[in-house]
Amino acid sequence: MKQLMSRNTFRMLLTGAVTLASLSLPPAYGQGIPDDAGYHNRQGMEYFNKGFYEHTPRHQDTEAARSYGLAVKEFTAAIEKDSYSAEAHRNLGRVYYVQKNFAGAAEEYRRVTELAPGDLDAYVNASLACIELKRFDEAIHLLQSAKGRTSDPKALETLDSYIAKTTAQQAKGVNK
Repeated sequence: MKQLMSRNTFRMLLTGAVTLASLSLPPAYGQGIPDDAGYHNRQGMEYFNKGFYEHTPRHQDTEAARSYGLAVKEFTAAIEKDSYSAEAHRNLGRVYYVQKNFAGAAEEYRRVTELAPGDLDAYVNASLACIELKRFDEAIHLLQSAKGRTSDPKALETLDSYIAKTTAQQAKGVNK
């Protein structure tokens, strides 16, 4: 019985020591760096903003590419943590577009339209990526879909003008 008591006491002490040790360690060791979708999305935006607003205007192409690459990693991590995060998909689409990865941008913006069907900007951005890929029918379809998501006369007028411009651009491409 005495041996059993000492084992229990030892376990209690060990458990207490581990708990106290974890409380006394710095956050990076005890709790770790936050590893949720929001954290990765915020980190991705920091990298994107640095590349877009600091490096790109200064024609620092290597640094911009590095920042965009890090942004992609963070947005991808955010999506791995929460595949339903429209914000992370939108931001990944944004960085892909800037990188001229129009197929990736179109895919991510399309995902936003699924997650947030009322987000008209996502339809327009997906359409713009499709235009870059010369997928005019798909671009027009996206814009038509956006029209079905709003009753705002100004928004409908704007979408109609985008459809007309896309149709005209498509006709130019066919006539070349």
